[in-house]
Amino acid sequence: MAHATDGTWRVKRAQPSSNARPASTQITVAHYWNDRPYNVYHWIDGARTIAYYCNIASDTIIREDLVGYTDLVVDVLLRPSGETVVLDEEELPPDLAPALRIHIARALETIASGPRRLVAEIERETRAALRA
Repeated sequence: MAHATDGTWRVKRAQPSSNARPASTQITVAHYWNDRPYNVYHWIDGARTIAYYCNIASDTIIREDLVGYTDLVVDVLLRPSGETVVLDEEELPPDLAPALRIHIARALETIASGPRRLVAEIERETRAALRA
């Protein structure tokens, strides 16, 4: 785990292969924040970005020995082309607490209102993490 001066934490490890994730020969750089309603997995193949996978989350805990968060089901896939795809909204239970629905909606708005800025930040932080 690496820590940056801006307060982000990143974990470097290979991601196992599955339908929505990169192959095991590719890498994932994970970005976590205490003060954001999401975390981001940067999927990379060599020098090429495959995608940015944003988990809508709450209750993020970052310690030297642990990174934890509550996954709120909904995810956002940001493609290098600029395409933004919201995933898994249909999996939200109909009786989900209104406060959680508001949290998810605000997180989606935060990502949707500045995807280029977020992508630029993730690219910059990933490069720094891979140099470390």
